[in-house]
Amino acid sequence: MIRDTRRSFELEPFLQKPLFAHLSTQSMEGPRHSPVWFLWEEGSLWIIGTSADTFPDRIRSQPSCALGIVDYDPGSGLVLHAGFRGRAEVLP
Repeated sequence: MIRDTRRSFELEPFLQKPLFAHLSTQSMEGPRHSPVWFLWEEGSLWIIGTSADTFPDRIRSQPSCALGIVDYDPGSGLVLHAGFRGRAEVLP
């Protein structure tokens, strides 16, 4: 569960939704942002990419990154956000 003094929500059901994530990485030219598909499985976020994507090379070079996931309901105005910071690795 994400908790603070103003809003709380259950993280597990949120991460099971079919949402986009926003991956922030570093490059020689500065910060980069990539919308990515993700899979939440057994406590890990898996980012799904292809050989045409550029973010795997940036992660190999600089594994520190951030990932944000947002769910927005225009009808109610509800905005849920989960942010993660850490180190990523590229796996086949």
